[in-house]
Amino acid sequence: MKPIWSGALACAVASTAFAQGPILQPKLAEVQPAKFSVPLCPLKPEGKTSKGVEALRKSYDPKADKAAQLKLAHELITQALAEGQGSSAAAWYYLARVYLMQGDVGGVDSAFARAVKLQPQCELDIDQQRQNNWAQLATAAFELQKNNETEQAIVLFRDASRLFNERPEVVANLGVLFANSQQDDSAAAYFAKALAIAEKGAEADTSMIESRNSSALNLAIMLQRTNKAKEAVPVLQKYLSWDPANMDARKSLSQAFRDAGMADSASALDNAMIAEMSKQNLDSLDMQDLMAIGVSAFNAQKYQEAATAFGKASVRNPYSRDAVYNLANAYLALKENDKLVETASRLAEIEPMNEDVYRLIGQGQKALKKDVEVLKAAEKLVGLPLHIEMAAFAIGRSAAKLEGVARGRAPTDAQGKAIKVTAVTLVVEFVTTAGTVVDTKEVAVPQLATGAEHKISIDAKGQNIAGWRYRAR
Repeated sequence: MKPIWSGALACAVASTAFAQGPILQPKLAEVQPAKFSVPLCPLKPEGKTSKGVEALRKSYDPKADKAAQLKLAHELITQALAEGQGSSAAAWYYLARVYLMQGDVGGVDSAFARAVKLQPQCELDIDQQRQNNWAQLATAAFELQKNNETEQAIVLFRDASRLFNERPEVVANLGVLFANSQQDDSAAAYFAKALAIAEKGAEADTSMIESRNSSALNLAIMLQRTNKAKEAVPVLQKYLSWDPANMDARKSLSQAFRDAGMADSASALDNAMIAEMSKQNLDSLDMQDLMAIGVSAFNAQKYQEAATAFGKASVRNPYSRDAVYNLANAYLALKENDKLVETASRLAEIEPMNEDVYRLIGQGQKALKKDVEVLKAAEKLVGLPLHIEMAAFAIGRSAAKLEGVARGRAPTDAQGKAIKVTAVTLVVEFVTTAGTVVDTKEVAVPQLATGAEHKISIDAKGQNIAGWRYRAR
């Protein structure tokens, strides 16, 4: 594939932090350099500040009592601030350095902010201090994220973003973590911050363009997910000003228009995409673009164009459930019932415990006036012990994740006699486009009362996973 404080008075900031006790970040203290370094700007510590700097220097000595020397440095410098050195850039700068050694993120942020305001010549040095420590915390957070230690990663990412906020990576990852935890409002807030940072930075640094674009798309997704379609529209329009040919973004904008009550705008966009499609060789498009074109055509009630796109997508990947399902619905709309039955039957081989599959087959057979086949489809439908709906399928280079919900039913036989409900074990196969099984997982679904739900989440590993299928064991 995807993030804030200041004190009011100099002495008040220092005394409040000392009295209440700051929340320390051990990792920040841990990553500090082994040797004391002088600032790269003109600073003249005086009086107690000078003595505080000496205590700070001594804290670097392996033989010294580090904690005691840092405590002394903190006391001396905060006393200096309270006794008249509130306008001393040196006092604030070295207080920030003490806070770095102690792991006090809030203290570092506030003290460095004061120092650079009082002595602008220190901006380069302070920015370097902030960015170096930001990078250290971010690196540690990324490792935690890789190991699925989400809560700890969030803490480090937040602390990193407080130290430095001129790069989008950290706040974008916070957005990803919150999105993956279904905390969509928080995710949207962080993606918005990442977008603001990257959009500004991309004016001079082309390396931020990718982050800018991905943050915009992720923000739009979160806004749509939280029913804020009107807010998503300008974000998607901005994105498309950067990447006007992106079909996923255009499809999302079309949906946002519809959800925002702007049906005319949605139809105009859909018609434009379909007009472009008619001029293109669909075989040259990738799977995502084919699906996007198909959805746009379907929404515009241009079902033949939709069937053409979904048909090519399903040939490209016969195990793409969405491609096959959408193709069946396009044939239903076109009343091409032979093709509907054929396609829905293929769907039954992928997900045999989904009610929609047998409804589609039954509708096609009914239109073809094949009464025996209609009864067979109806018998399978009423006899299903569960309705399983797979809602999300994510594919990586060497892994995949399938998520869905099983819902309890009240199954009967053809005569209407109740069938006893028992637990079910699903055998789920993850396959390539050729149908080669890459990984197999068994999922136990407990006995469910009618309407009761059971979440399904399956992780698979292997190369070239393109789709899935399952059967009851």
